[in-house]
Amino acid sequence: MLKKFIVLVFLIFISNNSYSQQIVKVVVGLSKPPYVIKESMSGFELELIEQLFKISGKTVEFIFAPYGRSEKMLELDDINAIMTVNEQIFPNNTLLSSNYINYQNVAISLEINNILLPTIADLANYSIASFQLAHKVLGQEFANAVASSPVFTQVSDQEKQLELLLLGRIDVLVMDIKIFLYYLNKLKISPEKSKIKFHHIFPISPYKVAFKKQADVIEFNQALTEFKRSVNYRELIKKYNFN
Repeated sequence: MLKKFIVLVFLIFISNNSYSQQIVKVVVGLSKPPYVIKESMSGFELELIEQLFKISGKTVEFIFAPYGRSEKMLELDDINAIMTVNEQIFPNNTLLSSNYINYQNVAISLEINNILLPTIADLANYSIASFQLAHKVLGQEFANAVASSPVFTQVSDQEKQLELLLLGRIDVLVMDIKIFLYYLNKLKISPEKSKIKFHHIFPISPYKVAFKKQADVIEFNQALTEFKRSVNYRELIKKYNFN
């Protein structure tokens, strides 16, 4: 009887230990600081995702891939989830988590060009560079506008998007404002000196995580609710100045 009890305790220990060491493979786009910084495996969004899975006793292995390829990668056997997605990319709501992060996309132009953009539809008059899948992520009005644009290019490396604008190769750049300012600061250029103009024509873009299993969605949402109430969440916001 004692031997059976010892064996049972051992099996429970092994089971719990195995669960605590469970690795989930999560697809993430290429570097987009301050959200994702591949070189140092840091960034607000990367660290947030790590913390959320940690609450569930799991370790994240991030799989970096161009954003344009990410929507197909959930079909791979060893991939568990894809971050930074929405209903336009994954229409099956039952496999999408709650919103865990918001991006604020803006249209950006050079002041010298005197571009006026009162609405998203007005983008149709200009050459545009954006992040990959922007035509899906930013809604039908944007998709219609870029379809009529004289030039529309989607660039996987968002730092190169900045170059296209500053070198005058495109009229308008569409990207998240925090990412733009991060790269501008990296070039040691202030927004004032760069002579740029922000056009706030897009609503906030909330993002979710896509999972293969609905049970993982429920577990993730519970961890998200718990973490948002914690001191660690407030410290993460403070660390990246996301107030």
